[in-house]
Amino acid sequence: MNRKKIIALLFAQCMSLGILAGCGSSSGNTGNTGGAANADTSGDGGSTATEASSGNSGSAASVTNDYELITVDGSSHQYKKYKDMTTDNITLTYFHFDQDETVKLLADRFMQIYPNITVNVQYENVATYNTTLGTLVSNGQAPDIIMHSDCDYALSNQLLADVSAYFNSDDETKDLADTVNSAQLGTYHLEGGQRYSVPVKFFPGAMFIDRNVLETLNLKVPTQNWTWSEMIQLIKDATVLNSPDGMAYYGLGYYNRLDSYYGIAARQDIIGEFGFNGKVFDLSEWAIGEQEFSNLKLGGYIAPTTETQEMEDWCGDWEGWAGNTGHAAIFSEAFWTFQNTWNTPAYHESYNLDIVPYVIPAVSDKDAGADHHSIATIDYGGMTTACKYPREAYELLKFMSYGVDGWYTRCEIYSDESIVNSAGTALKYDVMPVPITKDQGVWDEYIKVYCAGMDDEHIQLWKDYFASCMQPISFGWTNIAGYWNFCDEYFNAIGIHDLVDNGTAQAADYVEEANRKANYYHAQAMIDYFGPAGYNILSESETAEYNQMIADNQ
Repeated sequence: MNRKKIIALLFAQCMSLGILAGCGSSSGNTGNTGGAANADTSGDGGSTATEASSGNSGSAASVTNDYELITVDGSSHQYKKYKDMTTDNITLTYFHFDQDETVKLLADRFMQIYPNITVNVQYENVATYNTTLGTLVSNGQAPDIIMHSDCDYALSNQLLADVSAYFNSDDETKDLADTVNSAQLGTYHLEGGQRYSVPVKFFPGAMFIDRNVLETLNLKVPTQNWTWSEMIQLIKDATVLNSPDGMAYYGLGYYNRLDSYYGIAARQDIIGEFGFNGKVFDLSEWAIGEQEFSNLKLGGYIAPTTETQEMEDWCGDWEGWAGNTGHAAIFSEAFWTFQNTWNTPAYHESYNLDIVPYVIPAVSDKDAGADHHSIATIDYGGMTTACKYPREAYELLKFMSYGVDGWYTRCEIYSDESIVNSAGTALKYDVMPVPITKDQGVWDEYIKVYCAGMDDEHIQLWKDYFASCMQPISFGWTNIAGYWNFCDEYFNAIGIHDLVDNGTAQAADYVEEANRKANYYHAQAMIDYFGPAGYNILSESETAEYNQMIADNQ
């Protein structure tokens, strides 16, 4: 049975939306993206920016960290019930594109902890999310909390409130993945320290290896501290076009382009796609990765993609997928592909695969031996400017995202495979993100659930992988103002990927122009979103700097 048919049986409800890697279309996987794809940015939503401390909760704009431990029916975990939360009967609306059944169960648990708070959960498919959100806001029905994939939409419509007072005073935020704070993920790098977004769903970047293929080809399995050059060499060594069994082996089956990975893997001071350092872009490293990936394609090292004549010629199936052929060694697949596909009972029964995870390798030997930044899919969220109960909304937002109590609840939900989605699939095999907290108790529970049924060797491989990918850097569209404008108006408009992939251009030829365009669109977005016509929070020095960037890069 081919992969597409199995996916249809197991995940009929899933959205087949792909991550845009380096502003260009990815390939292959038809699994659920977890809502991280390019959402429709149409709609006419808007609101007036207000302080996050507005409303009628009667609590200050901070977290006191004073709580009592309570138990609730159906759980052995002791939950924190914060003492500065209102005792009034209130309602909070949570608008999201997360896994709907999971979010409803999380909301139920939150209401057990705070019986006076009613949580109204509203799900919307990511493809129509922005349009529906804009309609709600225009009709005066703005939610209290929203998720966002495309930060440009949320910021341009001033939908998000500043949550920095709550976030910065919350003890739990000190124990998040280091880059949340060190790379200022969700802050948009504002000098005033404002924070409009927090990480809600985290899917670390990964490279997957089929060890059975390496064994068949008598190739050495790499260590977890492999380097970029070792990965490229393994891709080449594992490509055997004239194999004894008559079916070619390929070194790489790709979903995400390697150029998206390379820039972050190259330097520790890069904290965003296209060499973004928090202020400006430098696509020099991107160009190296882009050219290297294109050279692999041109050299015949990359497996055919699904629904192409090349795929049918290779495995006799137009709808085939490199990930179940047993003839591809390495995969630049999204993190969720393992749990959604490779780790499902149907795949274990149907295919002889030994898929194991690897961190995206660092370019330098020095970085490979320690924790290093790697690209990750992170969906963000925040309180809206219309929220009347910000203290309580913050606690709900945390519970749905990075909060320790919320993650204990998620692990309980995922561990019970009798809890299924609308298609009858256990939630563990639907959309199961990764904790972005470093809390050891959470991780102990998560490993039990994620690695259930694995032998000790594979459990250790997953532990090693998870330990090495907790320095995430977001894909650009979720976390960099103006990123989509740059992609829409320049990068995709001229088709850089196609030009380089077909050998008619060199990636390095575009660096200077792309730098100017990226810096221009970013600076213009910062002025538009945070200047006088937007949130109006830029300092005089920031305003002058961004206006100068606009003038210099037009």
